[in-house]
Amino acid sequence: MIRVVAVDDEPPALKRVEKLLRAKADVVQIGGLFDSSKQFWEHVLTSAEPIDLALLDMEMPGLHGLELAKRLREVRPEIQIAFLTAYEEYARDAFDVEALDYLLKPITDADLARTFDRFAKRSGRGASLPVAEPKLSVRSFGPFSVTTDRGEAVRFRNSKSRELLAYLHHAGGKPVGKAQIMNDIWQGKDVERTQVNLHSTVYQLRKDLEACGLHGVVEQTKTAGGGYGLRWPVAVGDDVAEYEAALRQYGSTKSMTPLIRAIQLYGEGFLAGSGYGWAAPRQAELELSYAELLEAMVGAYIRLQRYEIALDPMRKWVHLQPLEERLHAKMVALLLMMDREDDARKYYRLAAESLEPSDESALPDFSRLLADPSAFF
Repeated sequence: MIRVVAVDDEPPALKRVEKLLRAKADVVQIGGLFDSSKQFWEHVLTSAEPIDLALLDMEMPGLHGLELAKRLREVRPEIQIAFLTAYEEYARDAFDVEALDYLLKPITDADLARTFDRFAKRSGRGASLPVAEPKLSVRSFGPFSVTTDRGEAVRFRNSKSRELLAYLHHAGGKPVGKAQIMNDIWQGKDVERTQVNLHSTVYQLRKDLEACGLHGVVEQTKTAGGGYGLRWPVAVGDDVAEYEAALRQYGSTKSMTPLIRAIQLYGEGFLAGSGYGWAAPRQAELELSYAELLEAMVGAYIRLQRYEIALDPMRKWVHLQPLEERLHAKMVALLLMMDREDDARKYYRLAAESLEPSDESALPDFSRLLADPSAFF
């Protein structure tokens, strides 16, 4: 499906576009109808919802359609743009922002058909895409969970069954030897008793999975002294894989969409609150990439002078690395750029108190922050 949004401050024109789009429901999904450019711009900066094509009115109060298109090019370069206007005079300007099309009002069904044809050619996509098959969902950010392709959550009868499944899934489908499993999950326990625990846990895990119609998932191998691996019976939606795909996409496109999506997926962190010792290296690796994403998001919003939107990722960044004095300085600077000097002074005092004496001196003087807060970004 082609996901389309329309932005027009004239209600009758917006209604007409909506009617034409709904008539193409077999290939078009309406991602939003906005009656102001400002409302749409806020949506772009805060939502990870994909947008394939934006239909933009030209003459809009507050933020002209051309200016909106230029901003979209900076933060969402993957969005194709077509202009809706009653004036031909802007046609040349439309090419400056690589507009897909230029439709004169009142637009017709034939106009949209031409635009969608151009979209298909430029994007390399056909008019419609195959509908994705339902996937079994595995979530490792936050508490580990598995939901079947029918929407049924796997219920684990004991904590070790959940941990063993998380452990084997983390292995990426590769078999893991029994000795390694016992050492990682039952570290330091009596060997004979651990072997009994492993066998009973595997038995219980298989029962838990079979109760949801998932048969033959945990496979036993006989090589290298025996071990266990996973074979999921259907396609798997893995939030860690989705996160890393969004991370790569952001690295190649610098679009806000995968950046926002990756941060949303990370949530509380990899296997947060689980206490699984074997997960610590992967937790540290993902946490580092998450910090880099937060830094990128804060920087993007600062450049756009959207300080109020930058505040939430800035808070998350500080919470993630509370001993980094440079982050406390950035938080103070951000509050100052938001004209919240009293809050900035309070935060500065609290930050100075929370840092070790050796680190506290690394905080810049408040007077320096006050003189030029933007210099700290």
